[in-house]
Amino acid sequence: VKLKPSQQLQVALGLAHELIIKKSAGKHAGDDRVKSALAPYSESLRNAGVDANVVARLVDDLLKNKGRSLVVAGSAMGGEAATQLQVVVNLINSTLDNEGATVIAKSRFTAYKSSSADMADLIADMKSGRINSLIIHGTNPNYFLNDSAVFQEAAAKVGMILYTGDKKDETGKLANYIIPDNHPLESWGDNEAVAGLYTIHQPTIRPMYDTRSFALSLMTWAFMAKVGPARLTGPETYYDFVRAFWKTDVLPKVGGGKSFEDFWQTALQEGFVGEVASNSAARSFNSGALAGIKENSQEGFELVMYAAPHIGDGKYTNVSWLHELPDPVTKIVWDNFAQISMAAANKMSLKTGDMVELTVGDKKVEMPVHIQPGLHNETIAIAIGYGRKNAGKITTNVGMNIYHLAKWNDKALVSANGQTVAVRKTGHHYDLAKTQDHSSMNGRQIVNEATLAEYEKNEAANLHKHHVWSIWSGHQYNGHKWGMAVDLNSCTGCSNCMVACQSENNIPVVGKKYVMQGREMYWIRIDRYYVGDAENAESVFQPVMCQHCDNAPCETVCPVIATSHSPEGLNDMTYNRCVGTRYCSNNCPYKVRRFNWFNFNKDIEKPLHLAMNPEVTVRPRGVMEKCTFCVHKIKAGKNQAKLAGRELKDGDIKTACQTSCPADAITFGDMNDPESKVAKIFKTEPRAYALLEEFHAAPSVRYLTKIRNNDQERRFSDSSGGHA
Repeated sequence: VKLKPSQQLQVALGLAHELIIKKSAGKHAGDDRVKSALAPYSESLRNAGVDANVVARLVDDLLKNKGRSLVVAGSAMGGEAATQLQVVVNLINSTLDNEGATVIAKSRFTAYKSSSADMADLIADMKSGRINSLIIHGTNPNYFLNDSAVFQEAAAKVGMILYTGDKKDETGKLANYIIPDNHPLESWGDNEAVAGLYTIHQPTIRPMYDTRSFALSLMTWAFMAKVGPARLTGPETYYDFVRAFWKTDVLPKVGGGKSFEDFWQTALQEGFVGEVASNSAARSFNSGALAGIKENSQEGFELVMYAAPHIGDGKYTNVSWLHELPDPVTKIVWDNFAQISMAAANKMSLKTGDMVELTVGDKKVEMPVHIQPGLHNETIAIAIGYGRKNAGKITTNVGMNIYHLAKWNDKALVSANGQTVAVRKTGHHYDLAKTQDHSSMNGRQIVNEATLAEYEKNEAANLHKHHVWSIWSGHQYNGHKWGMAVDLNSCTGCSNCMVACQSENNIPVVGKKYVMQGREMYWIRIDRYYVGDAENAESVFQPVMCQHCDNAPCETVCPVIATSHSPEGLNDMTYNRCVGTRYCSNNCPYKVRRFNWFNFNKDIEKPLHLAMNPEVTVRPRGVMEKCTFCVHKIKAGKNQAKLAGRELKDGDIKTACQTSCPADAITFGDMNDPESKVAKIFKTEPRAYALLEEFHAAPSVRYLTKIRNNDQERRFSDSSGGHA
């Protein structure tokens, strides 16, 4: 259900009213204070535009699953409204008997307890002169306060500021000393993120530069302050310090009677010891917490500031891989932008790339527009994490910093989400780089979908099999025959596989200019299509890599046989033979071949050369590149099995995209092994289909139909409508 930020509390109150007052559900139905607080919200759901049928099904589902459901508060609001929303959500979960079942409140995180109110207290102390020495570690306050006078004026009153960043960035320019911390892969450490569960952090490489871990610095300064530098004693390294702490503090708690060395080795091997201290006792809801809660509906555009999944809060944006990785939904790279709905864009005569001036209170910012199907008509959504200053040659001045749109009231940094925003067209235009300009499947069977009801009637629901006659005689595979399957029901479009493939195969970044010319180099891409009504569109995702076709169209047109078929079913590329005719790319129906027009890998600055995988060639310009099914991993797996004197087993070989997929959506293996997972998918899975099978390229990749878990049959009756 599309909502703007201010409507979240409105809908939560309306849902609570439906459950507790209309349905008399739960233990709070007889609480007069609860009923009095909810009485004004009988029409809240209707006022928010929620369809009555949707409300009825939602309430029915929740009541049928009492003790097994979960209601979660969104993050689109900040400040007091966010607290009020959480209170109402707690009431709903308590009503549904979820407390102590799906809501385990006693197992709290022990880390990350700070808040913007703590920052406000610090700034107040800085301004008053109570802070003589300030250590800033793991955060960049002058960035998320957007170079505002709030932090800079306070910093001027501090005697010494020590910053552990790696460059003179937004906060670094205010520091007296910059002492770079080790990279996390260079440091020892530990953590108790959840009570009772202890994790160990081991380094994987020695420090590359003259840095020191922040923990070792703290330890050293503490000893110096206690005994003086002339008589510095105690653990010499942080490794010694961690071992000593685990021996005296952690071992007695969760050691289970083991000797320390056995306990320590177990911790190093498994990465953690102990278990989550769980207390499933249900909390009791305090009905007095509802006092003062009221919905705050408002007219006009509202702002949503969100962290894009590839950029986050901007901490690591001096990594070119992150900027060139397309946003999963918009497919835009190297910029942030103001997202606006199709109806709002039509009303204001806006097109993608048009510049608009956004005004929030007394603050303004100019940004390009991206028209986003499915967005609420009164919402403006902008990603944070951009507009860095002095943060490195990659990220400096890329995009706009919008943190200054958030409110600062001397008590806390209040989220800008939910604030009204005025939008004015400026008449200027800005080019946005997109890796995918088409959003429609044009009626083709590309991402096949079915509802749960359709799947239960027919497991091959909505698949259209094509009978194709061919002049190809086919291939005989007497050894291995490699194949891959992608479960579209699991794929979330997160794009982990793209970065994993880039890292594994030494794939270069080309920059915004060449992305706009269609010259990005990714060997795997995530296609995103919109389905359903354009105004209420939903997204579907499909990873597409070289399909390693048996009847490969690329092989028949290469004049120098640079691309050829291997005895194990791989579509091989011989770089030394390629002369760059690009006929193979023209003849590929899947458009998964990339021609490197420029020698992006010629002058690689240190230490970036250390990121290169020595098992994969670094290609010069002028050759065609594509997915190889990680052929080097195939060879390594076969060699390891041979050295071990055994047959290759299913699962011995995993591709980079497969190992990185958090949803386990990718399966790879030998199709000639009848017991392999991929062979079973190819032969027995009713949901499996070949992409564009009517071309009869006979690909070695199968996709599994996406199943929508809802009760509406033929919800996606036509996916052919184009979108802006």
